[in-house]
Amino acid sequence: MEQYYRDARIHPIHEGTTGIQAMDLLGRKVIMQNGEAFSLFATEVRDAIAAASEYPDLEAYARQLAACLSDLEKTSGHLINIAQTLGPEYFLADATLYLELFGIAAVGWQWLLQGIAIHKALGEGKPKKDRNFYHGKIAVMKYFFAYELPKTSGLMTRLMQADGLTVDTPTELFND
Repeated sequence: MEQYYRDARIHPIHEGTTGIQAMDLLGRKVIMQNGEAFSLFATEVRDAIAAASEYPDLEAYARQLAACLSDLEKTSGHLINIAQTLGPEYFLADATLYLELFGIAAVGWQWLLQGIAIHKALGEGKPKKDRNFYHGKIAVMKYFFAYELPKTSGLMTRLMQADGLTVDTPTELFND
C-alpha cells in the first residue's frame, strides 16, 4: 500500500503538473493533425452512446453524455477560435478548466461503457453475489451522472467566456 501511495504522489512530477498536462491536452493533443485525435475520441464516445441507447435503463445516461460531448465539442471549437483570433496566451489561460471538463466527459464515457457491459452480464443470469456487485456498479454510475457530469456545464460556461479575465488583470493590483 505504501508503494502505491508513493507512486501516486510521484506521477504528477514525472508526468508533469496538472497545468502542464492541461496545456498539452488543449495546446497539442486536441489540435494535432487538424483535430484528428479529438475527432477519433468523439467518435468512440458516440459509438458508446449509440450502444447504450439500446438499453432502456441506460438511455437517459446516454442522452446526458451526448449533451456533454456536444458541449465539449462546442467549447473546443470556441477555444480554437480564440487561439486564432487572440493568440496562445488567451487560448491556454483556462487550460486546466478544459482538462477538468474533458476528464469528466471521458470518465462519463467509461461509466457508460461499464453500464453496457453490466447489462450484458446481468442478462447472462449471474449468481446473487455477482448481481449485487453489478448493481453496486450501476449505483456508482448513476451517482457519477447525477453528481459529477453536471459540473461540466459550469466549466463550459467559464470556458466560453472570451473576456481574458486572468490574462488582462494587471499584476500591480496584487502588489502591496
